[in-house]
Amino acid sequence: MSTTKLITMYGSPWSERVRWALAFKGMPYEKENYEPGVDEEKIKKLTGQALVPVLIVDGKVIPDSTAILEWLEASRPEPALLPRSEKDRAQVTLWEELMIGVLGPQARALISGRLLRSSEPEMQKAGQYFAGKYGHSAYAEEQARLTVKRLLVSLKHTLSGRQYLVGDAFSRADLTTASMLMLLRPAPDELFFLPAPVRPIYEEPLAADSAFSAVFAWRDQMYKKHRCEVVKP
Repeated sequence: MSTTKLITMYGSPWSERVRWALAFKGMPYEKENYEPGVDEEKIKKLTGQALVPVLIVDGKVIPDSTAILEWLEASRPEPALLPRSEKDRAQVTLWEELMIGVLGPQARALISGRLLRSSEPEMQKAGQYFAGKYGHSAYAEEQARLTVKRLLVSLKHTLSGRQYLVGDAFSRADLTTASMLMLLRPAPDELFFLPAPVRPIYEEPLAADSAFSAVFAWRDQMYKKHRCEVVKP
């Protein structure tokens, strides 16, 4: 009997994009939760690196969210998460790389800054961990905020008059972008549950600007229409 296990971190959008894709494809899996700072050595021994998500299918170990999505599309092509045309697929890839390689890390830098400035000792400890792991400085945080603002402006104009980022169907571009936007302004609890003490960590003041309300309304619509379940731990 085939066995599939996903090692996942609940609040990570890299993990969420994989959970979403697995749900969209209707692929069942066993979940193993990853705890930062505790499970890193275990993941390193398993994969040679310390990041999640990691998918294990019949003993085959697949680290990295994009590698997992590539495997998933090849092994279970329907329902499709990639367009048929090579040109549209290339556009999906551009959006994915922009979101996971730029928006995600920059938004994470903003979260690290908020954690470091928290009055709660546990939050400060988490901030020190992430700041040490990914590198953090006041200058880097300010540059991250400027980058995030430019990306939100680009998303706002790209989505104007459109339902999806690429073509006329839901794709990995939409799934990935919607997941990554959680780092700036979480979806409401009826779409993605976050404990009350945790939610403010993800609230970037820049994202509350009314100029970007349409971007987050689009994100919520993607969750309502294509996630088809409330995300819970």
